[in-house]
Amino acid sequence: MSLKFIKFTVIILLITSCGYKIVDEKISLDINNIVTSGDSKINYILKNKLSSISDKGSKKQVKLTINSKKTKTIKEKNVRNQITKYRIKIVTEIKLMNTLNSNTKEFYVLKEGDYNVGDKHSDTITNEKKLVEIMTASISEKIIERLVNFKNDI
Repeated sequence: MSLKFIKFTVIILLITSCGYKIVDEKISLDINNIVTSGDSKINYILKNKLSSISDKGSKKQVKLTINSKKTKTIKEKNVRNQITKYRIKIVTEIKLMNTLNSNTKEFYVLKEGDYNVGDKHSDTITNEKKLVEIMTASISEKIIERLVNFKNDI
């Protein structure tokens, strides 16, 4: 009984004191300027998301430059040579510049997705809009994640 208890206690002590530390998910950057170019719809959504997470009381002031590009290609055709699926690829280039000391970081976020062609043209457009919204939300989350990682580097 006591040998099992000692083994159990040692294992618990080793596991709980492994040094794992939760990353601080708070963004402590003041995004004072966001410059966008490329696809306006995607940039509008990204700009609103990033503006809402900016910490106005922070000492680190940064300028973001966002350039997004959306390309739509045919993915599949059926036997009658009619398009059945499209593929959308969104490439977003983000430049992060500290306005106090001019340190710069640059990174890219790439997202791809497919959508089906509907029976009506309006269904196809709706499918495309939904996919672009989902992909843009995912891109904004990745940008925020990268900003949290870069907050000490700039």
